[in-house]
Amino acid sequence: MTAANKDVDEAISRRTRQALSEAKARGVQLGKAGADNIRATVEKRKSAADAFARQHEALFAELVAQGLTHRKMADVLNERGIPAAKGGPWTHGQVQRILNRYADWAQAQT
Repeated sequence: MTAANKDVDEAISRRTRQALSEAKARGVQLGKAGADNIRATVEKRKSAADAFARQHEALFAELVAQGLTHRKMADVLNERGIPAAKGGPWTHGQVQRILNRYADWAQAQT
């Protein structure tokens, strides 16, 4: 490493430390929030998944009553143009997860 490169590296390092110090003084959270952040994110996702499942509960009850496989249920949902939770096509895995959610709800009520 040449002396010029070393000077540039040290200047960048100094400016970075200074900027981080100023951000911290302003109250900006540096790094991850830890367990509290993860817990909040998980709860937010779970709430969204629950809401989506509730919207489609009658539809899935109909498909289950027909005795369809998970893969066939996904095909029916895609044929009807019903988007999955994130807007894409349904897969058998997504169908299985939503049916598991219904089963968990039923078990929690007993």
